[in-house]
Amino acid sequence: MDTVCIGFIPPVVGVEGEFNTFRLGKRYAKELSPGQTVYLLDEKKKIVFGSAEVISVDSGALMEMCALHAHRNHSELGKDANYAAANLYETLTRIYGPQMVRPTRPASVVFLRRIE
Repeated sequence: MDTVCIGFIPPVVGVEGEFNTFRLGKRYAKELSPGQTVYLLDEKKKIVFGSAEVISVDSGALMEMCALHAHRNHSELGKDANYAAANLYETLTRIYGPQMVRPTRPASVVFLRRIE
């Protein structure tokens, strides 16, 4: 099994305990499976800052995934869950750009439990 690093753009927040992370495309849904260990990478410093166990992976249209899972996203934890889907969609648009982020675009949601 290949080593998988999941990158996070600073400021890295909400990556303690259990959380999820959204990624455009189906790559992570195809590559990851429950019980697998992944490394958490600070994209700016290019250093691994921890590891996590994959709890589960879901995939589907981005807007549907936001509606179902945004309230457990690492960037939305501790915020008003009523606005999580819209806030996360906006954050993803800033990260990837409006040309890449579309409501029907395939997305993977990786549920993680921090182990180190």
